[in-house]
Amino acid sequence: MSAVALTMRRCAMQSARTVFSPAMARRVNHPAAIGTGFKQMSFLAAKADSAATPGWTPGPGVHLEEELELQKARTWDEADADKFKATPVHDLFKGKKVVLFAVPGAFTGVCHKAHVPSFSKNLDAFKAKGVDSVICVSVNDPYCMNAWKSQLGDAAKGIDFYSDHDTSFTRWMHADKDLKVAALGPSKRSNRYAMIVEDGTIKALFTEESPGDLKVSDGDNVLKSL
Repeated sequence: MSAVALTMRRCAMQSARTVFSPAMARRVNHPAAIGTGFKQMSFLAAKADSAATPGWTPGPGVHLEEELELQKARTWDEADADKFKATPVHDLFKGKKVVLFAVPGAFTGVCHKAHVPSFSKNLDAFKAKGVDSVICVSVNDPYCMNAWKSQLGDAAKGIDFYSDHDTSFTRWMHADKDLKVAALGPSKRSNRYAMIVEDGTIKALFTEESPGDLKVSDGDNVLKSL
């Protein structure tokens, strides 16, 4: 490959990592802050990471981009049978009240032991408040998410698991974080957050300062806001 071709390829790869959806026209500011990563991350590393995305974050009043897609947690055979069809965000939120929470990774400590269980134990209370579904999202493949849901057992009962396999949803939420310090890779993962969405519009957003925290995005706190 020639030097010119190699340079063009690198530029294309860089552009692919920084492209965001057409919904940029709906950019607004909101008080919730994207965190600085795990506490072990240095200030400079966190600063460099936050500078990788523009200075805006979706918040209350913002409509989720309908072109975004997620992959439902399922086995490889099930995905192969449906030709790896993704689920449009539009289908998940249109005409519904949904509680969505995002975690840095399947099987990881806080996510597995505390975050997911905090929602499953409150499932009946969420339903009583008119919530149609509770969704867990992580930057993992859908097969990993399916295995994780199975291992969680009753702690995942009633929760729908979805994979943000290409980080597009996480990047749109400006929650993408480099968490290789915690051996989470190979690309960026999600900060920990939760949100209440009604008919595709964000009504409340609860973002942790650090992906390792669980102070504002747990099920109990989200329930109080309904």
